Amino acid sequence: MNAKPPVVNSALKVLEALELICQAQQPISLEELAGALEVSGPTAYRIVNTLIETNFVKPHGYRRGYSATMKVVGLGAQYAGSFEFRDAARRAFRPVGMRFAETITVAKVDGFEAVFIDKIRVGSSLVFYCDIGRSLPLHLGAAPRCILAHLSDEEFESYLHAELVPRTTASLADPDVLRAARDQARADGFVLSVDEVDLGVSGIAVPILDPAGQILGAVAIANTSSAWTPADRAARAEAMIAAAAGMVEAMGGGTAKSAIA
Repeated sequence: MNAKPPVVNSALKVLEALELICQAQQPISLEELAGALEVSGPTAYRIVNTLIETNFVKPHGYRRGYSATMKVVGLGAQYAGSFEFRDAARRAFRPVGMRFAETITVAKVDGFEAVFIDKIRVGSSLVFYCDIGRSLPLHLGAAPRCILAHLSDEEFESYLHAELVPRTTASLADPDVLRAARDQARADGFVLSVDEVDLGVSGIAVPILDPAGQILGAVAIANTSSAWTPADRAARAEAMIAAAAGMVEAMGGGTAKSAIA
């Protein structure tokens, strides 16, 4: 028989408490929570304070109990939205990956990072850094820089005031260079990254914008830098831009808004 994996029992109780509070039809009292969790009153009090401190739960006074906050709803919406985004990207961009026999990566915005939520590999295509669940700062790589280029002016300049750490010798980490790259990305409708994240790897990314022109994420295609001629890059950029337009339309955005400012 396989042994159970190690767990943090106190964390399990906190998660169990959150589930109970979310499922309750009305604010749940401390006494009710302690009984359901089979813990003492002081332990239940520490558990619920942990959830209050992390803004998942709010109090309604000692006797009125506790209820979930909108943060829980927001996380659920983000979770569902990520799946919708991923599935739409797969439908739109998998044919591009198959056409060129190259890897497609899908990234969503998470603050000032790009989080990779999907990787569409075709055959024995290139394996590189951007695995599912990994993240990169917005100044490194095709998909992150594509997102950075389509932030608002205020958000963009705010990002440039942070520490811009390069990953390779080809990484873009100078504010003036990134400003020029942003202008280029908006004019072209795509971002070309060469050796910025992994030496010897190039990527071409396109933005996915909502109907109001707000950036939702980016999708990139990649291969070894030596594999692409200028004509190869142009063909991939054209195919990716067309796929992005199709994805936006399929997601209910109507005709895709131009990425050009």
